[in-house]
Amino acid sequence: MHNRAPQLSSSHYVQQPVYHHTQLLAQPIFTDDASTKLSDRVRRRCFNCCTTDTSTWRRSSLHPGKVLCNKCGLFERTHARPRPDQFPHKRGPL
Repeated sequence: MHNRAPQLSSSHYVQQPVYHHTQLLAQPIFTDDASTKLSDRVRRRCFNCCTTDTSTWRRSSLHPGKVLCNKCGLFERTHARPRPDQFPHKRGPL
């Protein structure tokens, strides 16, 4: 008994999924550079806290060319220093 693979004509083929390189590049790119032109793929990121969602983007005066989120930008303008990661508690233990 001989096991022979069935012969396929040129009209038979196995369809492989096709992956385009653009599918791999669909992830957004985040930048803290104020001069970078934004697009669907390029989005802003705060230079100080790395957030990507804010009501307003502000330019840093301490780091020219960098953008800050609204919170970090207002803190920098008010206190002339970068906004800290965590604020110390103002009151002592109760």
